[in-house]
Amino acid sequence: MSMQRRTRDLLGEHSEYCARRLFASVIHGVRQSGEAEVCLRDRLDALELVYPGCVFTGWSAAGLHGIQFAEGHPPEIWLPSQRRRRDVIIRTGRLPADDIEDVLGRHATSAVRTAFDLGRHEYRDQAIAAIEQCVRPNEFGIAATTVEEIEAYIRDHPGLHNTAAVRRELTEVVPGAQSPWETFTRLVVHRAGFVMFETQCPIPGTALHTDLGSAGHRIAIEYEGDYHRGSDQHKRDIARWNRITGDGWTLILVSSTMLTNPPARATFVARIERELRVRGWAGPAPSTPELHLYSETWTNTHEVVAVSA
Repeated sequence: MSMQRRTRDLLGEHSEYCARRLFASVIHGVRQSGEAEVCLRDRLDALELVYPGCVFTGWSAAGLHGIQFAEGHPPEIWLPSQRRRRDVIIRTGRLPADDIEDVLGRHATSAVRTAFDLGRHEYRDQAIAAIEQCVRPNEFGIAATTVEEIEAYIRDHPGLHNTAAVRRELTEVVPGAQSPWETFTRLVVHRAGFVMFETQCPIPGTALHTDLGSAGHRIAIEYEGDYHRGSDQHKRDIARWNRITGDGWTLILVSSTMLTNPPARATFVARIERELRVRGWAGPAPSTPELHLYSETWTNTHEVVAVSA
């Protein structure tokens, strides 16, 4: 088990070279022994060492609630007074006791408050993706919270900062996306006017689902990310795709570049339109919608990139 120490205490016993070589940095000012890679739990332990009684918020709270994709974000806590620490988000302000829960032995914001905070602090479409992960059912069919609970929280807590943004985001939240990039795919497809595509659409006659699908037009859309390029997963995907197309469906694959690059996004939208027209769809010509992200890697950098047509 790794032991954590404040860096200032280590430097009283070791040279700076030895401290850096023998102890890995967890957060600024805290190091731990051992060779294991630093994980989210280690960072939470370090924050409790430095700030006893802190409340975990944002993605740190989301991870405690079992919400997916909490890794890779800066640790985030609430304190009663403002403090600063490199690479840690520290929030202050009013936090009612009812919004704090004991989660896995740590103080954290409730699931509904966590979803609300992610909605008001994340950037635009990333906020929508974050909320969708909060309302995504796990393998047992249980979600951390629901859209209805978030809406009720907003009604019961008037005057909280940036509530209007969360209300707007909730109008585009559709539970079902298995990853943020599936959310971004759906946003592009629906904003283009193709609202007939449903998340996790079942393929009739099989046990298969597709990321987005229109059963009436037999068109499936699948996001192809880095995870899917692993050899075993890719083999499973190929078998699944062959089964889908073998049942008479057309399969359209999309990547992050196709979503974030305006010309590629326009080509993607045009391909969907073409396949729909062939199958008798007579709707209006689609638009090429905007997508607003920090970056295409789904990380919390502070460089805002407005990806537009």
